[in-house]
Amino acid sequence: MLRILPLLLLLPAALPAQQSAGGQPKPWPWEFKGKPAALKIVNDETNGTRVVTTRHFRMVVETRIARQDLARFARVVESVPELIRAHPLPLWAPRQQKDIDIILCKDEASFIRAGGDEGAVGWWDGRRGRALIRADYFLAPPQPANSRLQPRPNQDLLVHELIHMSMSGILWRLPPWFSEGVAEYFAVCHQGDGWYLFRDLESLIRNHLRHAISKNRAGEKFHLIPVAEILKLDHPGWLKASQNQFDGNAYLPYATALLLVHYHFHGGADRRARASVHLSSLQKLSTATPAFPTEEANVIQERLVKYWSSRGLQLVFGEQ
Repeated sequence: MLRILPLLLLLPAALPAQQSAGGQPKPWPWEFKGKPAALKIVNDETNGTRVVTTRHFRMVVETRIARQDLARFARVVESVPELIRAHPLPLWAPRQQKDIDIILCKDEASFIRAGGDEGAVGWWDGRRGRALIRADYFLAPPQPANSRLQPRPNQDLLVHELIHMSMSGILWRLPPWFSEGVAEYFAVCHQGDGWYLFRDLESLIRNHLRHAISKNRAGEKFHLIPVAEILKLDHPGWLKASQNQFDGNAYLPYATALLLVHYHFHGGADRRARASVHLSSLQKLSTATPAFPTEEANVIQERLVKYWSSRGLQLVFGEQ
């Protein structure tokens, strides 16, 4: 799910935890480029929609979109399973691998009728196994007041929701900060048209957060939800937290979650290895789910403040 209303960490590890077929650790990717996707477009005369079929997905389009744009979106959606299957961490755990619906709802009313949450712009419906996207927001997201650029489709919305699809078989066993943080991690890495950059991540994250949490800036400092509050949220609590943020900034929980996932993915080989072992175990468990292997919230928070302050992002957690 992604809600957007008007809008000491160590050096990156060289050795990821998951092994390649030859027994050597898989290297963390520097970049990934999705391939052009074959697609079939059929007009559904019964309800006026267009159905775009690709290898893994069926996009039901409720609004008018040019064929060349549909081809670009097809490349984006097909890049997600391709990327996650190849990723060094065992994140690929879908409940189904083909014929997954993506509904591009024409407006908020249609989005809510389809099962999306009010105020959200993207939604992974785990019960029905489909992604819902508000096409009006997706095609023309809000621009900064002084921007003279034409709005461009927010393809990262597709990436975010389809990361949930890729992990749907284990989502219920994962804390929401991790599943939402992972979806945001890959959305931030996505540079458009199925191209992902994993180098210079600090700059990508810093620039993304400066824009996404600009309402929560005081001077040079950005105020975020404390790590302890985010770590303890269950799934209903996550929804409530994203709905009840001051000044309507529903992105705040996602901001802390993104930093936490970066912390666990790029905070040293041991931290990444623990995450990998935990993810691998989730698909085999038949008993209660063990807690995600992490550290004390106050320790993480201190490290995040120190790490990001040297990278141009002054963080304050809470009302300090």
